[in-house]
Amino acid sequence: MSMKTQVLKEFAEYHFNALEETLKGLDEAEMSYKPTEVSNSIDMILNHVCRISNTTLPRIAQAGGDPNYEPVDWPKDYKDHRYRIERYMADLSAGKKLVLESIGKITDAQLNEQVQTWGGANSRKVKLFDFIGEIIHHRGQIAYIRGTVSRLRSKGDFPSS
Repeated sequence: MSMKTQVLKEFAEYHFNALEETLKGLDEAEMSYKPTEVSNSIDMILNHVCRISNTTLPRIAQAGGDPNYEPVDWPKDYKDHRYRIERYMADLSAGKKLVLESIGKITDAQLNEQVQTWGGANSRKVKLFDFIGEIIHHRGQIAYIRGTVSRLRSKGDFPSS
């Protein structure tokens, strides 16, 4: 593994681990809370992040891979369902494992290959930056919601778990 690939893999692993840490102790009430009527809940955010980590990132990271890759038994309608935290954590863990293994196999030359996603074509490196950035971004959203719930609970303005 090249130094570039090693650093990219460690960066992705750090942010997956940070997301998992942010989710520790999450309960169903927090998971469904929406700060405003039009906001996303942690449930909705986790559904999105699990799809990124199990489909989009592996499609980008697997050099020469299938642009339509989905894990075996991955529900075609995953985004249309809400799952319990245990399912999301298992899906996140599986996606993390696949993404890190796939990044570890990328060569420096493959980092520069063009890959196509719904957002257009760019180098594999840039697309990995973009979608690892999604993990970081959504972790921040989850931390915001959890902090809000914590403050509401401390004031007695949120149902206890």
